[in-house]
Amino acid sequence: LKSRLWNYIILMLVTYGFEVASCITAATHRDFFTPNLFLKQMLEKYQNPEPANNDDKWMSEGVTRTWDRLMLQNQCCGVNGPSDWQNYMSVFRSRNSDSEFPWPRQCCVMDVQGIPINLDGCKLGVSGYYNNKGCYDIISGPMNRHAWGVAWFGFAILCWTFWVLICTMFYWSRIEY
Repeated sequence: LKSRLWNYIILMLVTYGFEVASCITAATHRDFFTPNLFLKQMLEKYQNPEPANNDDKWMSEGVTRTWDRLMLQNQCCGVNGPSDWQNYMSVFRSRNSDSEFPWPRQCCVMDVQGIPINLDGCKLGVSGYYNNKGCYDIISGPMNRHAWGVAWFGFAILCWTFWVLICTMFYWSRIEY
């Protein structure tokens, strides 16, 4: 019985070590959700007509659909604002001239039917005809909450496991051969 309990304690200590690592990773990687991460992905993948392979094609289509939906539903444009599409080189910029489309049509203010209320005003950057706020705050809020939730859940499991291990070690020390 004592050797089996000793094996259990050793395995639980190994598991406890992995739980500590995952809790620390969840807590520290919540800062990974920076605007530059989303900006890089958006600029490289949005409307990419020539992906390197099928996986990249699938990813580019998914990024494009996600950004289109995000910008339409939340009346936002780009990560930091519409200037992202002009200040940085992107696949979208290489396919569209600045005078024709300085930013995607999803950045335009739409009517209830999903048609820009004034496409020329949107292209020219006339206030009220394009969405001038960035989407980062909308993206980062839920992601940060999720990362904190995972970290705190891991911490709660660590607290419980710590006391279980202490009690098990105490019981193990009291067992006589």
